[in-house]
Amino acid sequence: MSSGFPKDDVAKLLVKCHRRCCICHRFCGVKIEIDHIVQKADNGSDTIDNAIPVCFECHAEIHSYNNRHPRGRKFTSAELRGHKDQWLTICTNNPEFMLKATRNSDVGPLQSLIDELEFNSVVAEFSQSSQQGCLFLDSQFLRAIQEGAIAMLDDDIKKSILAAYRAVGRANQFIASAAALPHGNEPQKQTATEAQKAINEAQPKILEGKEILLKFLGTED
Repeated sequence: MSSGFPKDDVAKLLVKCHRRCCICHRFCGVKIEIDHIVQKADNGSDTIDNAIPVCFECHAEIHSYNNRHPRGRKFTSAELRGHKDQWLTICTNNPEFMLKATRNSDVGPLQSLIDELEFNSVVAEFSQSSQQGCLFLDSQFLRAIQEGAIAMLDDDIKKSILAAYRAVGRANQFIASAAALPHGNEPQKQTATEAQKAINEAQPKILEGKEILLKFLGTED
């Protein structure tokens, strides 16, 4: 988020970095955050010198390190400043690089996971037997697991996401089973009723997972 930093300075910084992440150099478009190099919790200022443009995924990486269960290497303020200075130097001294660089604006696994949870929240609104048939999606969840994005999340966020997709998987089993049975017979009616219960149970977990992930990705400190 860019709140806290002077808007005019933020605009100039986004031009300087070509709306590319200072860490992974992905083109972000609107999917970019302006984060604090020295976090506000550590008395970091809201001056543009303390700002670094990052994509959603790198922003999450910066804030996801678990000091209680350390894995890998934590981003330090010195390293973040180095990434920023290095990238802005490349952008300033080698502008021809931008002509050759791919304008890949593909979103990372966490943003894709939010989009998938948003779709699943819509599916969950139609739980009655006459409305069933559309399965919940889980491909971006599997992608996030494969790319290690789930493992890097804080424990509370991870538990919320896993609970949401456990409920999604259970509901999908009942939805698929009901769809495979002859419509209107007793076993199909019973399975559709179980599917309705499973969908209703999944809905709050999906919404919670989406909201907690949105809050995490939008957190500066």
